[in-house]
Amino acid sequence: MTSTSTRVGWMVVAALLAAVGARVRPVRWIPLAIGVRGVERRLLIAAYPVALVAALARRRALSVVTGALVALHVFVSVRGRGGRRPHPIADGSLRLRLVTANLLCSNPDIPRLADEIADEDADVVLVQEVTPEVLAVLRRSRLWSAYPHRRVAPRPEFHGAATFSRLPVVFDAVLDVAGSPMLRTDLATPHGPVRVVNAHTVAPLTLGQVRRWERQMAWLGAFADAEASPVILAGDFNATGDHAPFRRLVRGRLRDAFDAVGRGSGATWPIGHRLLPPLLRLDHVLTGGDIEVDSLRAVPGAGSDHARLVAELGIPEPLRPDVSASGSFSPV
Repeated sequence: MTSTSTRVGWMVVAALLAAVGARVRPVRWIPLAIGVRGVERRLLIAAYPVALVAALARRRALSVVTGALVALHVFVSVRGRGGRRPHPIADGSLRLRLVTANLLCSNPDIPRLADEIADEDADVVLVQEVTPEVLAVLRRSRLWSAYPHRRVAPRPEFHGAATFSRLPVVFDAVLDVAGSPMLRTDLATPHGPVRVVNAHTVAPLTLGQVRRWERQMAWLGAFADAEASPVILAGDFNATGDHAPFRRLVRGRLRDAFDAVGRGSGATWPIGHRLLPPLLRLDHVLTGGDIEVDSLRAVPGAGSDHARLVAELGIPEPLRPDVSASGSFSPV
């Protein structure tokens, strides 16, 4: 290993150590560090060739450091990769198929994507990035005609939403979640009410958005913990399981369906790039209140940069007593 290749090796190591440094609490507030944290597992792959060359060249210090980085990569990859089998839903539970999809508000293929989602034959469909223009297209689609119960909250750009259901909606509201609207629908099922939040947090691209993003995760966690009925939060969380605010969100009453039955990386973004594979698992189905999770799969959609999630859920019987459907919630 020449002196030049040794210097290159240490430069790679320095970059990887900087990526690992994104785990440090003060750095978590920096938007760039948040982005790096999301792809840290893939970046650490670069440690393998450097470790091999350093070992063959007997560069002890470089071998030790890169060996530690390789071990870290193995640890975080095993911990974060899904390899679970489907969990059969218990006899007597109500089977519920749920789809969540970020449509991409600038998507020119909304009609085709709406047909694809309708073909999933779900009981509940949550879609994000519903602008007034996107909503006009959806109204003419099979997705609209297939569901008798619909609630819509269109907004310019990214934070509009729509929820479609075959189950009656007994209450709905647009929640103000730290400055972002999120559509809540309470569904009447034969096993009691189920509360569903169509979630779409801000992307943590600026310091101000980082603060809102963290507050939104805390708000959603408090909302779920305060609910007496079974609750489902699904959508685009703009966070992976490697991000601390999201990990705190699923430490309470909620659990990530991927953690129960996920397989592979579960990455849902970005989709549709020829040279770039999906890198991040930004879309999630979170359940609380003893809701069972049978399976979860990610499906690329026409024109969208996100894969949709199709979850097979089970609503057990009996459910815990419900509070009033129109009850208010005040986050701490």
